Amino acid sequence: MTDDTESILWLAVEDYSGLWEAVWELRANHADMDSEVLLGRAKDELIRLVGHDLIQLYRCLEPYGDMTDVEKQEAVDLLRMDANWNEPEPGSVSIRFGATPAGRAAAGVPEL
Repeated sequence: MTDDTESILWLAVEDYSGLWEAVWELRANHADMDSEVLLGRAKDELIRLVGHDLIQLYRCLEPYGDMTDVEKQEAVDLLRMDANWNEPEPGSVSIRFGATPAGRAAAGVPEL
């Protein structure tokens, strides 16, 4: 597992994180990297993690309100949309991600 994958997976284990937070996390790993490159890298990592059933996407009414599951077949399309990676305004709907049981296991976290 790469450092980027581990960083994003830990975000998913710790809480339901917004897509924009994945970019922030990667910036900590790659301080000199261009923002567009970081965004592309974050998209690729999350698409891979969804594909391996390590994370689940959710729609969230901001700020941090009701959340609903996103179907896996829709997840990749949502991850590819640049607008979903912007930090949301209160009252808007954002896309967040959280670890699945398999994701928690891959991160070495025991099941609750």
